[in-house]
Amino acid sequence: MSKAPLYPSADEVTIFWHENQRVPAFRLRLKRPSSAHLSCLIDQWEVRLEMSDRFGALLKMPGYLFPGRAKLQQASSGATALWKATQLRLLFPDANKMWDVTGGSGIDTWGFEQVGMHCWVTEPNQDLAALHRHNAGILGTDRQVIECTAEAYQPPHAFDLIYADPSRMDLHGQRVYHPADCHPNPLTELDRWLSFAPWILLKLSPMVDPDAALKWFPTCHQLWTLSMKREVKEVLLLIGRKKPATEVQRHAVDVHPDGAENYHFILDQSVSASSLGEPKTYLYDPDAALVAARALPSLAVRFALTPLHPEARLLTSDVLVTDFPGRIFQVVALHPPFQGEWPQGASVVVRGFPEKAETIRKRMKLKENTEHYLIATYWGDNIKGFIQARRMTP
Repeated sequence: MSKAPLYPSADEVTIFWHENQRVPAFRLRLKRPSSAHLSCLIDQWEVRLEMSDRFGALLKMPGYLFPGRAKLQQASSGATALWKATQLRLLFPDANKMWDVTGGSGIDTWGFEQVGMHCWVTEPNQDLAALHRHNAGILGTDRQVIECTAEAYQPPHAFDLIYADPSRMDLHGQRVYHPADCHPNPLTELDRWLSFAPWILLKLSPMVDPDAALKWFPTCHQLWTLSMKREVKEVLLLIGRKKPATEVQRHAVDVHPDGAENYHFILDQSVSASSLGEPKTYLYDPDAALVAARALPSLAVRFALTPLHPEARLLTSDVLVTDFPGRIFQVVALHPPFQGEWPQGASVVVRGFPEKAETIRKRMKLKENTEHYLIATYWGDNIKGFIQARRMTP
């Protein structure tokens, strides 16, 4: 008797999706199983419904399967996975063997395979390890999947690179961000990993302070703060066996959904903080990756801009800089807090101001207007106020 297939076919996934697009998820879960693959089919349904913008390229791959939604919360998007892989290939054109110590959802593994890496994957979860093997067959790659923890694995050979994305969920299901609380703990595993490969690419929480990360990992050579659609997604460290001979190179990068770069900004760490000033004709709101990367002093020098205030994270100038990486506003007027005429309404942006945006909106009785803005912030010598501004067309 032939053995039943472990997973649904590509056709089953497609048919299930088209038949149930408008059915609530809880109703699908309550269905009497008409297929041995119902749970997996619902997982694929949820990914298509809720995460299509993250995994577009893989969703178009017939037969490729995703784990359940809960196991995808920390997963890289297809875009960031491809960007990481491309970046490593540029840095290490001759690299061939990679150990992915934290297999997980497999999105990053797929990215590395797209640039020709041969991947060895350690994954202790039986279901995830089985999915890795299935997807490797669908993709036609020679991925080696080892069903054990990264700590227990004893590689039979050296690698050119190691990639690690430690789990940021503790035993109680709570999110953590400090690497010491992650699993595996990169602070304790680092030396062992470096005995098997000269370089490690380590992915950390987007909430991690880059300055703190460099103190935790003193042999880091490059650090990237990676964002997409104005939201920081990852902090990445390239760690070697020895400290860098020169200062660590720090980058702020924003990527398109296809993995191409929107901008790639290298910080000038020799720059000191500029003197503060009042809002001028134009106001510049840097993208999230630039703020998180502590790039404002470098931006101020690069584009000849003046910072408003350390709490504001905004820059200003009387000159229009059209290629600035972020939002640009034209200043209309300055007002004391909770004053000024706003007949057309406004979108409220808070930068360091003690009141929340919703509180300001209610108190000022503002209707939403995506062209006109009320920016509540500080400038100069701790002056607190509202900036009335119009968004410049990108």
